[in-house]
Amino acid sequence: MNGYRLESESGFLSVFRLFVGIRLIFSALVLVVEQYINNARILRIQASPWPSIIEAALLLGYLSWPWLRIKLGKAYLPIALLVATVGPILENFFAVDLHITDEVTQVRAFAGQWEVVILLLVPLILVSWKYRTWVIGAYCLGTAALDGILTLTLTDVSGINLWPVMSVVFFRTVMYLFIGYVINRLSAEQREQNALLLQANRQLANSAKTLEQLTISRERNRLARELHDTLAHSLSALAVQLEAIRSLWDADPKTARSMLDHSLAMTRDGLNEARRSIQSLRTAPLEDLGLALAIRNLAASQAERGGFSLNLDVPEQVPELDPDVEHSLYRIAEEALRNTTRHSGADLVTVKMDCDERRIDLSISDNGRGFRDGPDITEDHFGLRGMRERAESIGARLAIDSQPDKGTTVRVSMEVKRDTGVNLR
Repeated sequence: MNGYRLESESGFLSVFRLFVGIRLIFSALVLVVEQYINNARILRIQASPWPSIIEAALLLGYLSWPWLRIKLGKAYLPIALLVATVGPILENFFAVDLHITDEVTQVRAFAGQWEVVILLLVPLILVSWKYRTWVIGAYCLGTAALDGILTLTLTDVSGINLWPVMSVVFFRTVMYLFIGYVINRLSAEQREQNALLLQANRQLANSAKTLEQLTISRERNRLARELHDTLAHSLSALAVQLEAIRSLWDADPKTARSMLDHSLAMTRDGLNEARRSIQSLRTAPLEDLGLALAIRNLAASQAERGGFSLNLDVPEQVPELDPDVEHSLYRIAEEALRNTTRHSGADLVTVKMDCDERRIDLSISDNGRGFRDGPDITEDHFGLRGMRERAESIGARLAIDSQPDKGTTVRVSMEVKRDTGVNLR
């Protein structure tokens, strides 16, 4: 908000300086014209341009001096507006020549009042834009009072009837009050809109920051799952092997060496798996083949590695989905197939995907040894918990059905909307 105020005040001063500069140029042009039409009858009832030139030059210098703005602070603008307001009124009053005929004096005073109406219009706009309503009322009534006092003084001295001049003052006051009120309301609405816009920008910035933090958190969870899928399995198995080797090293060196060779092979396999996982962090198969073909190739690769038969029922194409949804479905299938290869001992795995414009169902079933399912099955199984987290992140439902010696089925299902793609429930 402070930035807006500084910018608004800078624009305010620019407009003020422009007005004073135009007035200075106009008064100088009048002076030049008077030099060529020195004896013109019409100019005898016009005010001398010199007071206006001097006042405008001083005021322009005042508005162009930053040191005064810093030194005077809040009084800087009111002083400039006071000079720009009182100056034209006093110039109009002292321009009346009381030694000429009453009629000419009255015409000069009447014409001068209309000149004042024009010259005070810009200060009125600036006051209305900058200050509150009561200040506008004080400004209009104050200028009217000053004009009235000066006009009554002129009437007493010259003995002429200048009450018609007061009608111009009255008209100016009423008109200024109306114009000032309208401008003030427009200014207040603009300030309110700017405040609302600033608040909306702050809320948007906070939302963007929250979204960034959420994205970082989700990426950390994703990397944790990737590390579990590769390094955790290999390192945990390797640790068990090394403990056994240490126990057998003295008692049965031959068996220990055999287990050591197996551990080295396991280490190499784990390293290769880690490299494959790092390479596939961007899920290149999805980018190259799409979800359906990527899952088909993944199932075929795992079947070859695990030595089991594969029953594949996956279409070649599926409806276009959000990239995050495709990535999560692919990783769920990858984790389920990896668990089947490593832990189930199955000789038959079925991968099935049903999809249409409204729903997607993906299931991976095996006839392996299974395990006892329950509500807390994911507490000590990071891979299963990771699959659930991925499913929840895209609004899908994950079901794991397993019984000892009866195999395992992992099923993920979700609804699809035509307008936005995925229904995040």
